[in-house]
Amino acid sequence: MHARITQARAPLLQAPPTQAGPPPEWVDEVLSGMEVEVLECRGRWRRVRTFYRYEGWLTEECLVCAPGWLARWREGRLGLVWPALAPVQSRPGRGRSVYVLPRGAVVLLPEEGEGPWRRVRLAGGEEGFLPAGSLRPLPAGPPEPTAQVREAVARSALDFLGCPYRWGGKTAFGIDCSGLASLSYLVHGVVIYRDARIQPGFPIRPVPLEALAAGDLLYFPGHMALYLGEGRYVHASGSAGAVVCSTLNPAGPGYRADLAEQITAVGRYL
Repeated sequence: MHARITQARAPLLQAPPTQAGPPPEWVDEVLSGMEVEVLECRGRWRRVRTFYRYEGWLTEECLVCAPGWLARWREGRLGLVWPALAPVQSRPGRGRSVYVLPRGAVVLLPEEGEGPWRRVRLAGGEEGFLPAGSLRPLPAGPPEPTAQVREAVARSALDFLGCPYRWGGKTAFGIDCSGLASLSYLVHGVVIYRDARIQPGFPIRPVPLEALAAGDLLYFPGHMALYLGEGRYVHASGSAGAVVCSTLNPAGPGYRADLAEQITAVGRYL
């Protein structure tokens, strides 16, 4: 069974919580409008698999499973939310904010439109308006793996500078290292592995450190970053508590010897 996410950001947990045990780990966030596959039901909890092959548990309130509604979304025009955070307004221009969507959320565009505003419909059924510039066409598939695409991915990650660090997060409300890297690629139509390692079956291939170029992924023990060029990289840092830029240059500001001296791999979209 398939479903779409109705919440702006729905926590994906490692297991359903229990009264006896500690709170389960928050492993990911799935965003409004994303489609998931429901694998298992346990009370009000559902185990789901995302289209980027990540699995976890969330509550049934986060999902809409009506076949007719899902078909309407699959056949309709879909838009991708681009700003790090985008308030959906009740009226164009001066309406109240009815919802705040994160980058990567998907909306249904129920009608053709021109001008500065677009009517949007959310997976939970709510309607409102977003500036036309806040929306991009949902990528139909992965683009050609060019240097220009990888550079665009790196620039996208910079929009999250200063956003707080949160383990398992994938939005400007809180984001972790692999959430930043995977989301920055995802909004450009490239599905990479959600965790900090190169995983077979995804379009990231190892390249020599000497070949490092903008948009490549830097892997460290339990951590990852997006390379910007000229020795700089952007990453969601737990020790800094935020998304920051660092450098591989020992004489440069933001140098992290604990990272620069422990690079385990360089990955490139190929």
